[in-house]
Amino acid sequence: MTAPAPTFPPAARPAAVDQRLARATAGLCRDHPGAATAVRGVLAPLRDRLRRVHEQCQQAEAAAWAVYTADLDRGLDELSVEIGRAAERPGAAVDEVLSTAAVRLELRAWQLRLRTLRGEGRDVQAAEQLADRLDQRLAQVTDTDAVAPLNDDLADLRRAVTDAERG
Repeated sequence: MTAPAPTFPPAARPAAVDQRLARATAGLCRDHPGAATAVRGVLAPLRDRLRRVHEQCQQAEAAAWAVYTADLDRGLDELSVEIGRAAERPGAAVDEVLSTAAVRLELRAWQLRLRTLRGEGRDVQAAEQLADRLDQRLAQVTDTDAVAPLNDDLADLRRAVTDAERG
C-alpha cells in the first residue's frame, strides 16, 4: 500500500509524482520478475508522458492534486494485483493489463490538466468530451482486446488538449 501523499509546493509536484512512478516501477519489477521487461516497457514511456502533463498541471488546486495523486497511488497498487492475476493466464495477458492500466493512469493526468483549463473555450469542452468518452469506454473494458482503440482515443485526447492549450 502506498503511503498518503505529503503536500508539495506546486513546482515540486511533478518531480514527486515522477519519483512515485519510478518507485512503483521498481516495486512491480521486484514483485513480478517474470513481467519486469513488460512493466518497464509500458511504464517508462508512461512516466515520460505523465512528466510532460504534470509540468502543465502545477497550477491545479491542492485539493484536485491530492485527489489525483491518491487515485494514481491506488491505480499503481491495484496494478500489482492485476499483474499477479494476469501472470497466471497464458499469452500476452500481462502486456494487456499494463497497457490498459497505462491508458487509465494517463487519462487521469489529462483530466487533471483539463480541470486547470476549465472555461477556456470550445476546444477545452471538446477535449473534456473526449476524456469523458474514454473514461466511459475504460469503465466498460472487460476484454483486453480493446486496448488498441483505447490508445487511439488517448492519442485523440492528447491532440485535443494540445489544441485547447494553444487556444
